[in-house]
Amino acid sequence: MKPARLSLALAVAIGLVAYAVLQWSPPPGRKLELTPAVAEVLNDAGSPAVGAATPDVTVVIFTDYQCPICKRADPALSRLIAIDPNVRVVWKDWPIRGPGSDLAARTALAAHAQGRYAEVHDALMAARGQLTPARIADIARQAGADPVRLAADLRTEARAIDAQLGRHRLQAFSLGLQGTPAYLVGPYLIQGGLDDRALSAAVRRARRAGPPK
Repeated sequence: MKPARLSLALAVAIGLVAYAVLQWSPPPGRKLELTPAVAEVLNDAGSPAVGAATPDVTVVIFTDYQCPICKRADPALSRLIAIDPNVRVVWKDWPIRGPGSDLAARTALAAHAQGRYAEVHDALMAARGQLTPARIADIARQAGADPVRLAADLRTEARAIDAQLGRHRLQAFSLGLQGTPAYLVGPYLIQGGLDDRALSAAVRRARRAGPPK
């Protein structure tokens, strides 16, 4: 092979290797220590969660039901839970996109009392278009939430739901978040949506690092 062709082939090979490394590397993220603010995020028992009871990696996600990037990224979390038995996902509803986002978050948290948070969450995330009160109620009903109990819990548990959303908001501010979505994967704070590959890479990195210390 001529030197010019050899150099070109070598450059292409190096480029392909670099591309592969970037594809399989975890996304950029700031490593956090176990400060009181981080402990509050991890130990808030009111935040809905699914997955392992004693996880080796906890993934915390701050999200809004009218955030387009949240909607695109959300299915990767469900797939992660399905294939990784040692991960726990904790949801932090942070409605920052107006009244529709706020009512959707309240509805999901009210459904949590019925054990239907995950189903209502997934259905709201999959919904397209504006989230009106009537549409949110219909989505929750189709996701399996009892509409009579849901309406009652939205009234009687309003103060508790206010407090939960307030804690999520303060936790987001304490971490310096700029918006949704944002993740705390093990000790790493990552802002922006993660697809399946990026999320898996972030979990692998978190496993090596261990929880925040």
